[in-house]
Amino acid sequence: MDILKEVAGIEEEIILWRRHLHAHPELGYEEHETAAFVSEKLRSFGLEVQEGVGGVSVVGVLRGAKPGRCVALRADMDALPIQEETELPFASQSPGCMHACGHDGHTAMLLGAARVLAAKRSELSGVVKFFFQSAEECSPRGGAIPLIEAGVMENPKVDFVFALHLWPEVPFGKVGIKAGPLMSASDRIQVNVTGRGGHGAAPHAAIDSVVVASHIVTALQSIVSRQMNPLEPVVVTIGRFIAGQRHNVIAPTAYLDGTVRTQNEAVRHGLPQKISQLVESIAAGFGASASVEYEFGYPTLHNHPDGVRMVVEATSTALGEESVFMLDQPSMGGEDFAYFLDHAVGAMFWVGCKGEDTTSFPVHNSRYDFDERALVRGTAVMVQLAVNALQEA
Repeated sequence: MDILKEVAGIEEEIILWRRHLHAHPELGYEEHETAAFVSEKLRSFGLEVQEGVGGVSVVGVLRGAKPGRCVALRADMDALPIQEETELPFASQSPGCMHACGHDGHTAMLLGAARVLAAKRSELSGVVKFFFQSAEECSPRGGAIPLIEAGVMENPKVDFVFALHLWPEVPFGKVGIKAGPLMSASDRIQVNVTGRGGHGAAPHAAIDSVVVASHIVTALQSIVSRQMNPLEPVVVTIGRFIAGQRHNVIAPTAYLDGTVRTQNEAVRHGLPQKISQLVESIAAGFGASASVEYEFGYPTLHNHPDGVRMVVEATSTALGEESVFMLDQPSMGGEDFAYFLDHAVGAMFWVGCKGEDTTSFPVHNSRYDFDERALVRGTAVMVQLAVNALQEA
């Protein structure tokens, strides 16, 4: 429990950092002020700092007193294009932009871990890298690939890599973890429907793209319910439907924009053809035409068994064995931390953050908030993970 006490000693600072970041959110690829804030803090802790890595990301490097293994800890920095409605005293000061997914907390916790670990430099054997990543919310490219392409997993080579995510569905005080799939592949579909416009009073003289697109939206669910093995998780969601200019004009075109989530690569790569066949045949049945653009995004995030073991051990040491919460099921949400796990042993874990006084709004909601007491717990696990990883045989 010693590390938890050390982190508790800077809890007020971690909360202040979080609130500053929450009040000044920036969208993916645009986190310039956030990156400057992070860089200034890391330098004040005595770390080597690399700015503008792979675009806007920041990398901090802490070299222990002796040579050894290398562990990387990652936090995402970007916000979402959402107008905040929390009425918090530190609510977003940027119209139409909000930290609605806890990335402000992730960044604050990693800063806290960097500060505590920097004070332990003389006790450490090896290197700790801190990845403050841009653009996690910007699938399909995201911010992880540019970081990896910039060489952050080399020189020295990263042996272990970890990340956390504040998670309202995990009980407060618990750390959720599981081996294998934790987050899903996240792809995008865009459908363009072309009919024939006309007067709303004369539908027989037109081909109504709205009607065609509406049938497509409904029929897409039959792929999940009737063409997929019910034991394989698949989600198809249409998030945008754009058509028409006036109430009495039949729209000549319609546009659908959606997401597809899977956890099985074979299922994933079979879906573009299934979706295209269904969409095109429905459109043809109405005398219209339609095209599908299928864009592959983030892959499934698979936690390594050894990475999970290390998270369980670190949580048990830092917070107590009762804080370990073994998850039964993964999330259908996507995460580009998956790419880091292709290069080193590691895992992502979820930090329970819904306290008794915290309203139960999900992530990506305009009223989302979390219990700030979770920050010290997540930070402590990150610190313990780094310490333990550097001691791995």
